[in-house]
Amino acid sequence: NQMETLPNYGLANTITGFATLFSGLLPLCICYLVERHPGRWMFVYWLIVITGIFTITLHGFGETNPMILERWVWSFLDTGSNIVVVWGIVLAVLEDGYSERIRIRARPAATVLMLVGIVWHFFDRMTSGGYLISFGNWGGFRPGQTWLILFSFAATALFYAKRETIPQKARPLLSLTTVIFVAGLLMATARNDTIVFPFLSLHALWHLTAAFGFISLWAFNDVRFRATPRNRDVSRHSNQDLQ
Repeated sequence: NQMETLPNYGLANTITGFATLFSGLLPLCICYLVERHPGRWMFVYWLIVITGIFTITLHGFGETNPMILERWVWSFLDTGSNIVVVWGIVLAVLEDGYSERIRIRARPAATVLMLVGIVWHFFDRMTSGGYLISFGNWGGFRPGQTWLILFSFAATALFYAKRETIPQKARPLLSLTTVIFVAGLLMATARNDTIVFPFLSLHALWHLTAAFGFISLWAFNDVRFRATPRNRDVSRHSNQDLQ
């Protein structure tokens, strides 16, 4: 049984991968059972579900797999799907508060950036490249992971550039979400097998932190959409969009 052969850190990484999966499923369930968010954000929550599946398969089947090809496939799908999640968030944020003139230019640019990141990640995994940003024995970030981080910073900047248009009640949740993901970024610097004495499996803890970050993102959306019901619809014709 593959699961029986996993080392302690591999088992921790695999089990906590389910938290990522559930951080997409839970918002979807609440939205379908209570009140849906705009379609652009429902799409993001589905993307989180998909990347959660690939997080589980990477650590369950690929992290210690002796078959190089299988390990490569699961690694590519994991980071690649995360890049797609950020792309979905960028498109959703653009639709939330930016003018049609800006969206016409920004959507293709975001899509190109997403594809560049995936292609770079693809070739890096094919060539078994090392860290682009190295922290020595502690760990580091490979090209695809580095691109994911930079893309995530761009998505965050899009939120904060329109912070004044966000309802006052929702702003603390945007700050909370940002803090959670920055904390996760610090944990992600470590190698997958890093365990800080006596029990802190940092990569597994990063999965949990990111999962709560996604839940916080959903809560931020829920508060702001309820505070301004007009934002629940595509706002192409709103006065705010035309500014």
